[in-house]
Amino acid sequence: MRLNQIAALAARQQKFRPFALRQSIRFSHGLVVPYTHTGVAAFANGVPAEQVRELHPVEKKWDFWTSSDAFLGAKPTVGGFTQVPYGEVWVLENGSVLKEGSHFLAPFTKVRAVKNIHTISFGVVSPALKSQDGVSVNAYAVAYIKVTDAAKSANYVDPESNNFDSERAAAKIVKRTLEQNVATISVGNSGTLLDATASALAAKVEAALKAKEGEYGISVEGVEIRGAFPSHLNIPDKLRALDPPLLLEHQAGHGLSADYWTDVLTPAFFQKYKYGNRKEVVTPATVSLEWNIPSPPDYHHFNELPRQTGEVAEAKKLAAAH
Repeated sequence: MRLNQIAALAARQQKFRPFALRQSIRFSHGLVVPYTHTGVAAFANGVPAEQVRELHPVEKKWDFWTSSDAFLGAKPTVGGFTQVPYGEVWVLENGSVLKEGSHFLAPFTKVRAVKNIHTISFGVVSPALKSQDGVSVNAYAVAYIKVTDAAKSANYVDPESNNFDSERAAAKIVKRTLEQNVATISVGNSGTLLDATASALAAKVEAALKAKEGEYGISVEGVEIRGAFPSHLNIPDKLRALDPPLLLEHQAGHGLSADYWTDVLTPAFFQKYKYGNRKEVVTPATVSLEWNIPSPPDYHHFNELPRQTGEVAEAKKLAAAH
């Protein structure tokens, strides 16, 4: 085998390694529960007082947080009968828009973005810049928007970065406006701003966002300035650490949804397992410890109400005792 053929084979194996790893986890006898991180920290002046976990170098590049589902790592799986949850709008790769409810889709249909119909919030922290009084600070703003045109928002392409999604572009507008105005504000030692200063800065950020409403397919509902915090407090990393950690490709659970194991933990009424490989459904002949039976079984499984089969006299005696 030639050297270039060996290199091509190695490249193919590397390409399919994450898929093979996910399949081996999904169908193995063990259960890998994706790590769920819930950061708990005291807050002071609207920001965490401490960093709840260490950050991966890639995470340090995150420049905004959001309550939107538009940037979920794992997009919904579609094909055949599909249910769009309440409060969501799905924008497909072919340009179609699915609103909440039931839909029938062709196989291999891909979701470009999940949009929320309700108000979403996102927070942006500026890089460390000098304020009017010479203090190096990170300005922190939270914006509240609503997506009014899901297709326009999902398919928007930022001309500078070539990235999709207008929500990302809106975060960049907020960041740029903060950068342009930090030098004009005066900051206290704790990062608090005078009400008039915070209101003026919020009005500038809101005006910059409103100018892009039609282009981005959004409506702006408000902007809040949380403060301009001295850079030595490391507010950006403290905020990033509140998010779930980035799961790398070599880590167990990468690429699996958080509830991939629900079909294992909530089986059908009568179902036998062949441990060590895939589950095997068998028509029951006897009831033993090998069968997964609810306890107690509700009457819906048998289409009849539970009945007392003892003697009538015993039943009356039992009723009298209660």
